[in-house]
Amino acid sequence: MKKLLLLSTALLIGSAVNAQTCNPDAQFAGSPPGLYPAGSLGPSCDLTAAKTIISLTDTTVTVTNPFPITSTLYITRLRINDIVGLPTGLQVSTDVIGSADQDAPWGYWENTGSTPNQTAALGCAFVFGAGGDWDAAIGGGLNNEGVYPLEFLVDAYVASANPNILGVLGGPQWVSTINPDFGGGEFVILDTLVIPSDYANISTVVSGVENVEPNSQYTYSVPQDPNVTYNWTVTNGTIVSGQGTNSVDVTWNGSGNIEVELTDGGCQGVDDLDVTAIATGLDEVAGINASIYPNPSNGIFTLQLGSTDAIDIRIMDVSGKVVRSEKLAGSTLYNIDMQNARIGVYVMEIETVEGRTFKKLIKN
Repeated sequence: MKKLLLLSTALLIGSAVNAQTCNPDAQFAGSPPGLYPAGSLGPSCDLTAAKTIISLTDTTVTVTNPFPITSTLYITRLRINDIVGLPTGLQVSTDVIGSADQDAPWGYWENTGSTPNQTAALGCAFVFGAGGDWDAAIGGGLNNEGVYPLEFLVDAYVASANPNILGVLGGPQWVSTINPDFGGGEFVILDTLVIPSDYANISTVVSGVENVEPNSQYTYSVPQDPNVTYNWTVTNGTIVSGQGTNSVDVTWNGSGNIEVELTDGGCQGVDDLDVTAIATGLDEVAGINASIYPNPSNGIFTLQLGSTDAIDIRIMDVSGKVVRSEKLAGSTLYNIDMQNARIGVYVMEIETVEGRTFKKLIKN
């Protein structure tokens, strides 16, 4: 008779390269029998992660023949007999694979101490496969969503009992070989393996200044991960420092682009950011006496001129799109209302019969 352990967890993933072993997580020592941590998981970027296993130390059975009696069976070792539901190409390995034999394909976990005061074995197991095997499993399984219900058929060795009913059961033996009428049968651990279609993608976002001045230095970064390698590429600029890290300093020659590629084992990710150079020399006067204040501003700027001559103004965003234009005359002071404009850098073109000049506006 198969016994169902009341656990619904997922086995973590390991890579074919590192399929020889895994490391149990000691924080789960002393927990009830089962797999830890709880919750369904999928392949990590490097396809390496372990699920900790806590062994059984005892179980209770009731024998009705020749007379009713309930006994505690003391278990000294654990093994996996079979695994049902793995996608084709994926395999399981354990930290005790070196003890595997014909009866225990994944090895034995040994409890320590003496009955009835044993300490449960602390072990681990993991699924592994080549990248192509993981890819092939995408979109399969339950409802073609990459969800694979798994059954781990677990066996336990009964070394003694209290009261001692081993004579009735047939002596020390594996639970799977005990007569089902006497409570025998494998234990079943239910598990779920989830393989999302984007499991090999790393999500990231480049942060930094988008509106830049040529020949000035700026810093760009992505969130740091100790397992990730970073490769930055800059168009129309120079990486001054930081290549290979999550943060670089860049000097721009003009408008350009910065891109970062992240690699973590079998996973990759990329993000980029366009930067726009603000033209230098915007405040050089070409026969026009003009000033802007306050600058930066929350949206209300004052344009002060040296005369009341008529002027044409055009305000452009960093892409060159005109967001406002008008004709002004009769005063030396004008309020320029940009409260409804987006935060950022703008260029004001001022033109009179004397010439033309430019002013940079910063809306914050």
